[in-house]
Amino acid sequence: MEPENDSLEASEARRFFGHRLARIAAAWRREIDTDLRAFGLTDATWRPIYYLNFSTTPMRQTDLARSLSLEAPSLVRLLDVLEKRGYVVRETDEEDRRSKLVSITDEGRQVAALVSQVADEVTVRLTAAISDRELDECGQVLDRVEQAAQEHRELASHAVPLRRDSGAGRGSDHV
Repeated sequence: MEPENDSLEASEARRFFGHRLARIAAAWRREIDTDLRAFGLTDATWRPIYYLNFSTTPMRQTDLARSLSLEAPSLVRLLDVLEKRGYVVRETDEEDRRSKLVSITDEGRQVAALVSQVADEVTVRLTAAISDRELDECGQVLDRVEQAAQEHRELASHAVPLRRDSGAGRGSDHV
């Protein structure tokens, strides 16, 4: 009887894993956001700067919007603010004139350095009671989950969509 309980607990752990992961990510961002408010930065303003700082080349607005899980019109308004502050510049993409490329400026890099410093401080604070070994094991689990998601996306992108046959139910060749 105990093996059933173990499998139920495992199922419960799997069921809530994604939910817990999302909650932790949101809480982590709130911690960073709270600390950065002292510098006049909000979640909306620091995240694009943080992402752009990791990019070695200008990023398409559409790709940045996808990375930040923002709708394009929301990102455009946000980039207007960041551009006025001197943190980013937008240019027309010469390869696709309909697209805009976003680059971080030197002033934006200074802000990104501040964001990184605050993020590091939050990391130290939130992981203080966790050993390096535990963090490494957790990182390995998260890597495997991320890999499984990537593999699923790749399989889904290559899958042939099922066609609906309007003649379904007629003849012996329909199942």
